[in-house]
Amino acid sequence: MDKRVQSIKWLYLSFFLLPVLAMAQEKETQKDKGTNIDEVVLVGYTKVSKKDVTNAVSSVKAEAIKDMPSNNAAEAIQGRMAGVQVSLSEGSPGADVDIVIRGGNSITGSNAPLYIVDGVQMDNALSILSPKEIESIEVLKDASSTSIYGARGANGVVLISTKGGRKKAKTFINYNGFLGVRSIHNTIDVLDPYQYVLYQYELYNKAGIQTDIDAFKTRYGTFEDLGKYKDIKKRDWQDEVFGREAFNFTHNLSLTGGTEKSSFSLSLNNVQEDGIMIGSGFKRNMANFKYDYDISKKLSLTLNARYSRQTIFGAGTSSTGSQGTNRLRNAVRYQPFEGGSTVDVDEFDPLFADQTNLVNPVLLANNEVKENGRNDLMLNGTLEYKINKDFTFRSVIGYVQRDEFVNQFSGTVTSLARQNNDQPVVFLSKAQTRRITNTNTLNFRKTFGKHKLDLLAGQEIVKTDGESLAINIKWFPKSISAEEAFANIQSASPPSGLVQDAPKAGRAPDRLASFFGRANYIFNNKYILTASMRADGSSVFGPGNRWGYFPAASAAWKITEENFLKDSKTISELKLRVGYGLSGNNRIGAFLYDTFFITSSDYGYAFGTNVTPGATTGNIMANKNVKWETATSKNAGLDFGLFNGRIYGTLDVYQTDTKDLLLLAKIPQTTGYEYQYQNSGSTTNKGIEFSVGSTIISKENFTWKIDANISSNKNTIKSLGNNTSASSNFYYYPSGWQNNLNDFLVQVGKPVGTYWGYVTAGRYEINDFDYNSTTQVYTLKAGVPNASAAANGAKPIQPGDLKLQDLNNDGIIDNQDMTDLGNAQPKFYGGFNQTFRYKNWDMSLMFNFSVGNKVYNANKIEYSTQYLYKDNNMLAEVANRWRWFDDAGIKVNDPTALAALNANTTGWTPPAGAYFLHSYAIEDGSFLRLNNVTLGYSLGKEFTKQLGLSNFRLYFTMNNVFTITGYSGYDPEANTRRNPLTPGVDYAAYPRSRFILSGVDITF
Repeated sequence: MDKRVQSIKWLYLSFFLLPVLAMAQEKETQKDKGTNIDEVVLVGYTKVSKKDVTNAVSSVKAEAIKDMPSNNAAEAIQGRMAGVQVSLSEGSPGADVDIVIRGGNSITGSNAPLYIVDGVQMDNALSILSPKEIESIEVLKDASSTSIYGARGANGVVLISTKGGRKKAKTFINYNGFLGVRSIHNTIDVLDPYQYVLYQYELYNKAGIQTDIDAFKTRYGTFEDLGKYKDIKKRDWQDEVFGREAFNFTHNLSLTGGTEKSSFSLSLNNVQEDGIMIGSGFKRNMANFKYDYDISKKLSLTLNARYSRQTIFGAGTSSTGSQGTNRLRNAVRYQPFEGGSTVDVDEFDPLFADQTNLVNPVLLANNEVKENGRNDLMLNGTLEYKINKDFTFRSVIGYVQRDEFVNQFSGTVTSLARQNNDQPVVFLSKAQTRRITNTNTLNFRKTFGKHKLDLLAGQEIVKTDGESLAINIKWFPKSISAEEAFANIQSASPPSGLVQDAPKAGRAPDRLASFFGRANYIFNNKYILTASMRADGSSVFGPGNRWGYFPAASAAWKITEENFLKDSKTISELKLRVGYGLSGNNRIGAFLYDTFFITSSDYGYAFGTNVTPGATTGNIMANKNVKWETATSKNAGLDFGLFNGRIYGTLDVYQTDTKDLLLLAKIPQTTGYEYQYQNSGSTTNKGIEFSVGSTIISKENFTWKIDANISSNKNTIKSLGNNTSASSNFYYYPSGWQNNLNDFLVQVGKPVGTYWGYVTAGRYEINDFDYNSTTQVYTLKAGVPNASAAANGAKPIQPGDLKLQDLNNDGIIDNQDMTDLGNAQPKFYGGFNQTFRYKNWDMSLMFNFSVGNKVYNANKIEYSTQYLYKDNNMLAEVANRWRWFDDAGIKVNDPTALAALNANTTGWTPPAGAYFLHSYAIEDGSFLRLNNVTLGYSLGKEFTKQLGLSNFRLYFTMNNVFTITGYSGYDPEANTRRNPLTPGVDYAAYPRSRFILSGVDITF
C-alpha cells in the first residue's frame, strides 16, 4: 500500500490512542464533562431528546463552530459528521459546496439533500447562512428519519435552526470581525523558457519541413541562439493571474435580548472578499431578524425575516467546464517569456492566437467581466397553540424568493468575440423563483405510568413558481466597455442580413401537497418504537402517477436501563437502534410528461434577406409514465457512552436501495429526440459509520476534547433498465471537458463514477522496431501492439511514443482495449478535530481526510498532449521526454546512438493525436488536510467587567494549512463536472488558496 495512505491511517489512529493514554493518567472523573445525554435534536417536525432518538442522525451544535471564523457554513461543518461528505468543487470565491449523505443515490439527478431552515424549505441553504447565526444543524441520514419529509428526502435532510434571543435576558451586542488574506497554495509546474524552446525546436524541426524550420528561426532564432533562453526572465503566468494577495473583510454584528414575554435577535453580516485570480471576488450582505412573543400562556408567535444579497465577480477558469472556455490553459500553456511574436507580449496578437489557440492570460482575465448575483428573501412565521397539557397545534408559513442574475461581457480578445466578427458579446440572464410553504401539525404527548406516547399528524403544501430569461447579444462596438454594454444593449448592431439570437425564457411551476403522521412509543424508558407515514402528491408527474407513499419504522433498546447494566460504572449509555423506511425523490422539471415547443433562431429559416426564428419541441421526449423515485433504507446503530459520558460515540451500518431512478436516458434518435426522462434502473449504497468523542482532560485550568469520525460507503449500480445503447447492462458517458470523449463507464455491478480508458504502458523503445538504415525509417516489429489510431492521430508509431496495453492481444490498440481505471469513491473518509483550553487561551485543529479515491486529472492529459498546436507550453515532466536531437541540435536516427541519447530519459513524446483518457491521468486522491487551526485569547472576566464588556476574545486562524497527498494537481478534492455520473474530474479548476486571518469577538 502507498506510504502516504499508511501515514494517514497511522496519524488517524493516533488520535484515538492518545486520548486513551491521557485518560488513563487523569484520575479526575466528572459527570458533567462528557456529552450532554439530555441534548435535544430535531427529528421529523418535532424535537426529541437525543437519548430517545431511534434514527441515524448526526448533529453539530453552535458550541462546536462558534470559535471557527468562516464565511461559509458548509466549510464550518466539513469533516464533523459521519457519513456526510462536504467538499468544495474548487477554490473560487463563492464556489459551490457539495454535500453528499451516505454516497448519494441518484445517477443523473441531483444528490443534494433537502434543506429545512427554521421549518421552511430552502435550496442550498448553507450558502446564505453565516456560521455565527446557526444554533444547530441536524442531518437525517436514514429513511426511517427522512421518510416523513417524503419528497426529495431520498438524499438526506439537513435541518437548520438559527439563533434567537432569550426571554428574561438583558440585551447583548456582539461584534465578531476578521481581516484576512488569501494566497495561492499550489501551482502546476511547467517547462522553463529554455526547456520550452528546446521542445519547440524538436516540433518544428523533427519532420524536416523547411517552412517549419524557417518559422522556428524567425520566432526563436537558430539552435546556437537558444542558450540565451537559459538566462531570459521567466514569466510565471500562473502567478500573474492567480498570485495576487486577496484580502477579506468580514463583519458579524448581532443584537439579542428579551423581556418577560418576548425575545429578539438581529444578525447582520458583511463580507468583502477578493479572489486570488485577477478580476474575481465575492461580496455578501445578510440580515436576519427573529422575534418570539408569548401572546398568552397557551399561544406563542415566532417571526423570522432573512435577506441575503451576494455577488460573485469574475469569469473564473472555465465557465462551462469545457475545453473551449478553459482559461486555465492560457496561464499554463502560454509561452513563459516575453518575445517570440511580432506583437508585444502584453498586447493582443490575433495571428499568434490563431496559431496557438492561446491568448495572453492577463489580457484575457482583464477582457472578461462577469457578475453573478443572487438575492434571497425568506419570511416565515410560526404560531404555536397549547390546546391543553397534552395537545399542541403548530402552524408554520413561509415565503422564500430567490432572484438571480448573470451579466457577462466578452471583450474583443476572447474566443467568443473572435467568432463574431471580433466584436464584443454580452450574455444576460435573470431568474426568479418563489416558494410558499405551509405546514400544520397537531401533537399529542402523554405519559401513562411506564408508557409514554407522542403522536404527530400533519399537512403541508409547497407551491413553487418562477421565471427565467436569457439572451446572448452580439456585435457591440469594439471600443465599448463592459459597463457601457450592460447599460446600453441597444448599441449592438447586427451585420446586414443577420439577426440577434432569440431570448430563451422558461417557467418552473411546481406544486406539492402532503399528509403525514408519526407515532413514538416508549415503554419503561427502555424500549422505543417509532412509526411514520407520508403521502406526497407532486405536479411534476403526470395524472395517475402523482402520489407517492413513504412509510417508515424504527425501534431502539436502551440497554443501560436494564438491571444488569444500570449500576455499571464503566458503561453509562448503550442504546441499540434499528430502522427501515422509504423516501422519495421528484427532482425533475415541470411538465416533462407533455410536449411543449420552443422558438429559436437556431431552428430558423431564411425569408428574404433575414432569418425567421422557428419552433421545435427540443431534444427531450415527453414521458407520461414517469413516476416517483424511491429509496429504501435499512439501518442498525449503536450509541454508547463510557465513564459517565467521558467517552461517547455511535456506530451505524446501513443499506440504501434506490429503484425507479429518475434518469435522463439517451434514446434512439429515430424517435426524433435525444433524451427522455425515465424510471430506469436502481442503485445500492452499503456502508458503515463510526464516530467517537471524548473529554480527555478536564481540569480547572486545562481541558482537552476530541471528536472524530470515519465512514465507508460502497455504491453499486444494480440495474440500468432500458437506458442502454450497446448492451442491456452498460453504456458510456462523456465527462464533457473534451468533445466526443466517452471517458466514464456506467455499468451494472460497478459504482457510479467509473473511469473508462486505456492502460498506460510506458513508451515504445528501440527494441520494439525494425530499422531500415537506407531509408532511416523505424517500423514496428510484428507482434508489437500498434497504438497509432488510439494515441497518435493515425501517424506511424516511432520510438519514444506513448505505449498502451493491448488487453485483448489482437496487436491493435483500439476501443476494445479500454477498461475500468478505478473510480472516485473512497474506501473510507472522515475527519477529526481537537480543542484545547488553557486558562484564557484556546486552540482548535480540524482535519478531514479521504483514502482510496481516484482523481481524474484531465489537466494532465491536456498539458502533456501535443495534438494540434505548436508554441504551447507543457508540464515540467515533459522535459524528461524521449529525445530526437542531441546537444548540438542534430537529429539522431541511428538506433544505437538514439538509445544512448535516451538512456537517462523516462518520459514519452507528447501524443500527436486527439485527447484521450489513459491511466497516466488517474491518480490516487487520498489526502489528509489540516483544514483549520485557530488560536484564541480571551481577557479575564474581571478585566472585561472593568471595560464594561462581558467577553473580549482575540484570535488568529489559518485555513487550508497543509495537505498530505500524492496528487500532482491543484487539489485532490476538485470536482468540476457538476454531474453525479462524472465525479472526481479535475479540469480547469480555480486553484485553492491558503487563508490567514485575525479577528476579534466582543460582547457588550
